[in-house]
Amino acid sequence: MASAAAPATVGRVLFYSTLTALTTGLGALPLLSCRAVTPRNIAFSNCAAAGMCLAASVSLALEGLCTPLPDARLRVLVGAGLGYLFIVATRSFLQRHEDIKFSSLQGANAQKTLLLIVVMTAHSFAEGVGIGVSFNDRAQFGVYVSTALAIHNIPEGLAVALVLVPQGTPVVKAALWAVISSLPQPLMALPAFLFVRQFGGVLPVGLGFAAAAMAHVACFELLPESREEMAKAKGSDVELLGVLGGAFAAMLAVQMALHEASE
Repeated sequence: MASAAAPATVGRVLFYSTLTALTTGLGALPLLSCRAVTPRNIAFSNCAAAGMCLAASVSLALEGLCTPLPDARLRVLVGAGLGYLFIVATRSFLQRHEDIKFSSLQGANAQKTLLLIVVMTAHSFAEGVGIGVSFNDRAQFGVYVSTALAIHNIPEGLAVALVLVPQGTPVVKAALWAVISSLPQPLMALPAFLFVRQFGGVLPVGLGFAAAAMAHVACFELLPESREEMAKAKGSDVELLGVLGGAFAAMLAVQMALHEASE
């Protein structure tokens, strides 16, 4: 791997942003031991994915608010509004196609899973812009941001796999979908690196968009599904709250550790 002291180049930005996207697939590896598809497993998996998504949305919103722009708060709010409208429109489209299939899933399960993949993919656009902009600051900082996002992408890949694998999708295929959801990172990193001034102002809008979209999916798709499956298993909401809180805290701890390392 090239030294962090080397100057930032298009090839270097492409290398690190692609590596960042590929690490998302590692999140599926812990589920290699997942064998049984039971309502309780699905409930816990969806709840854990929701906790991770909520923590990620908080982190994205705070990152947007901390952007060094005088109207960063307004841009984040505009992005959040656009994210909400995007999810409502996407959800409405999917619900009009009840026979939709995704991977080995169909119907409501396919709709929910596809919506999560769409949201993960959409928020990767903002992360790709962040990578490109960071390399324009200085090459070392770009390497750090890429490394931090690579680590951050692993639990995001796990969130995708937690929805797919317990419902019968092979782990390898779930890992592939996780990587696909992160492909916008290298796609957006290059233009953001080359046209940093234009993309720098868009970054807080993209972060607000991603934060609202992920929070919406967590609250209105994953958590209701968790409660339905837990009711089938005759479990309690207390169990779900424990999983939700644990996943949220773990994801937030990772993000805070990465943020403090940059100080």
